[in-house]
Amino acid sequence: MNRNIEGPSPTAVVPHVPRPEPTPADVDWDTTNFFLNGPFAPWHEETEAFDLPVTGKLPDDLAGALFRITNNPRFKPLDVDRYHWWEGDGGVAATYIRDGKASFRMRWVMTDTMKVEVEAGEAVYSGFVNGSDNPKPLPEGAPPAKNVANTNVGVFADHLLVYYEGGLTHSMNTETLETYGACDFDGGIDILCSAHYKIDPVSGDMLFFAAVGSNMTWYQADAVTGKVVDTFTFDMGCPALVHDYIVSELYAIFLISPSQFRLDRIREGRPGVLWDESAVPGGSRFAVMDRKTHEVTWYDTGLMLAPTHFFNAYETPAGIVVDLHVISRLGNPSDRPDDALESHIWFPPAMAWRFELDSKTKTCTQQMVSGVAGEFPKINDAWLGKQNRYGYFVTTRGLSPLTMSDGIARHDYLTGQTIVLEGPDGLTSPSEPVFVQRRGATDENDGYLLSIWWNPATALSEVLVHETSEWAREPLARIKLPVRVPYAFHGSWAQAEQLDAAIEAQDK
Repeated sequence: MNRNIEGPSPTAVVPHVPRPEPTPADVDWDTTNFFLNGPFAPWHEETEAFDLPVTGKLPDDLAGALFRITNNPRFKPLDVDRYHWWEGDGGVAATYIRDGKASFRMRWVMTDTMKVEVEAGEAVYSGFVNGSDNPKPLPEGAPPAKNVANTNVGVFADHLLVYYEGGLTHSMNTETLETYGACDFDGGIDILCSAHYKIDPVSGDMLFFAAVGSNMTWYQADAVTGKVVDTFTFDMGCPALVHDYIVSELYAIFLISPSQFRLDRIREGRPGVLWDESAVPGGSRFAVMDRKTHEVTWYDTGLMLAPTHFFNAYETPAGIVVDLHVISRLGNPSDRPDDALESHIWFPPAMAWRFELDSKTKTCTQQMVSGVAGEFPKINDAWLGKQNRYGYFVTTRGLSPLTMSDGIARHDYLTGQTIVLEGPDGLTSPSEPVFVQRRGATDENDGYLLSIWWNPATALSEVLVHETSEWAREPLARIKLPVRVPYAFHGSWAQAEQLDAAIEAQDK
């Protein structure tokens, strides 16, 4: 359903309140820290804008909202030189598109721990990746650990949910981005849940997990009520850092690696992500859980590697094919546990690999499928769990001291070809892309790819819309944003109908 909105353009999803023109909100924190400069540099105000400038033409059938997480520290970190990208305060950048026009809003997620820092007027929590040389005692009554709410965002069961795997999700208003508060799926989860969820293409249910210590807990939440309808816990054998996972039609698939998430060290103000190969002495292992029976089967890779993010998985007569990006290490080496390491040492380039799990022999074979370094893989989500031909990702070829990513790639699993697009006019550091299937389309690759790029000339961001079937460097449209969206992790697209249903439900 559509709503008749008063405002400066059809894309204004709330009544327009005039505000002063935003200014580049740069603050010099006097640091060369990679994660506080360039595309990562914070933007120190909440912003909204309407009828944004568009170069090219937005497709007539593209209507909805692109929701993107921002990693945007609100206050100067306690130790700017040890600050890590994973620790930035979470916010949501929303680009609303309708009738060929676009509007924008960006706000922080007002968690209980952010309220503590806002009241104090400064940062009070130490970082959990590199720790801090200058820890502070927490104010009386403050939560013991910070929920930065900075990893993923999407609409589910008429709620805009923001995810962080170190705590509970948070619910926000889909149009104003007002924070409602923590969300526990109507009592279905207790401590935390994963930042990466999957939406079942058939039922619409949310499939997600929580990794706490050595326990992995699986959840399924109903698409209509948002309540948890299935849960199961199994032992991973170690406190592995499990950030992403994948589902096929019948299975949930996790890769348990030497990358360990150590809450005990975080509580001491020390780096909490360790690369400890003694935790999985036989190498990284796939845990494959039957989604109906909950039976867990293990597949050894014999390799010391970590997953970053998954493309897809699907079943074959021989077993399961799993496509993902893998990395040679992730976290502080166990022999240097307290060092603050340079980014590309701590997190070297990832490559796209394919693993084939043989259901009869319970063995695993693997091969690299693309020689182009990259991250943040995405597919057309309608193909989740079934054989797909195409995968998209951002490239990390240059290891630039200034940027994280340097292009967008399309990999063709049929031909084995990877085609990379550079940013037009010097744009760089593209975000994780989001695939939007064209309305009424039935072909896998018939749609649009949306991503946010950084413009070094203006220090601001742009949303680029590429046509996936043509896959040309010049996008169909470039939306000029009035802000720099600090480089961040994940996001999603909500179709106009889904967006309007959520808005109507929130208005009741």
